[in-house]
Amino acid sequence: METPPQGNSAPGTLGLDGTWACSVPSGYTWDQVEPTGTCGSLSYRYRLRTPVNGLWACAIPFGWSYDSLRATSVCGSTGPYQYRLLG
Repeated sequence: METPPQGNSAPGTLGLDGTWACSVPSGYTWDQVEPTGTCGSLSYRYRLRTPVNGLWACAIPFGWSYDSLRATSVCGSTGPYQYRLLG
């Protein structure tokens, strides 16, 4: 019996949606950033998100666009906006 594909993650990757990481891997975006002392020379960590239509994100992943933006303070120094993703 074949198992159908699950979610939007790339084949063979663990589901990282909602986890915090020191960098953003290919295929993911992020919706929050916070200062941290646990990432070595990097002083921030990111909350990873799997891109889906309608997700508010701080960065627009490759191959996606956006249809709206809103002011926010959760994206740190990268900018004062979040973008609503449109795939």
